[in-house]
Amino acid sequence: MIMQRSTFTGSPIALQGTDRFADRMRRISDGLLDEGALLTANLRISGGKAPWFALRVWTGREKTVEKSLDSMGVRSLVPMRRKGPDLRRRGRVIEGQMMPVIHGYVLVQMMALSEYLAGLLGVEHVIDVLGGCERPMRLSDKEVSRFNGLASKGNFDWERPVHLVVRAGEPVRITAGPFCDRKAIVVTPSKKGRGDVVVAIDLMGGEVPVTVPLALLKKL
Repeated sequence: MIMQRSTFTGSPIALQGTDRFADRMRRISDGLLDEGALLTANLRISGGKAPWFALRVWTGREKTVEKSLDSMGVRSLVPMRRKGPDLRRRGRVIEGQMMPVIHGYVLVQMMALSEYLAGLLGVEHVIDVLGGCERPMRLSDKEVSRFNGLASKGNFDWERPVHLVVRAGEPVRITAGPFCDRKAIVVTPSKKGRGDVVVAIDLMGGEVPVTVPLALLKKL
């Protein structure tokens, strides 16, 4: 029997520098984002309107991601609303803090090219692009403006009364934001007429749980 020896010849590459692989990939992502942000800004200046997309991020890191994108020149938005209920301590009422309308998502305006959207995945705390980089879910500039306007007027405040009772398993429709007009199924019921509920949205062949204000829902 003849034994064959697996021998590889050559020399390792990219060992001369001090950069780690993660550092090199970060520079590539930053370069793509710089280019995408510049093209998007030029489009706005010339009167055009680039679409918006939603990034799924770690819950609680929405504003951190927004600040990171802003420092790179990438236009982003986290519509905020009042947290509730208000806290009561020793006879004093402490107003609730501001929190995102939809937890775990940041809206981004960018040219609809997969390589630019893929660059967004290199931003710390970003999980993915809603719908994927190749066929992402788009939002119009008009819808983003409407959604942000509703939030700024307090329509989604926790304490705001909503004349709606939902039960687990009920079908509902989301009326604004990144999931606008999408059908969802109620996961956590709400009889309080205010606050948040968890719904499941059918997305890319699987159910995605999302926490949204009750005021964002409409019964089917």
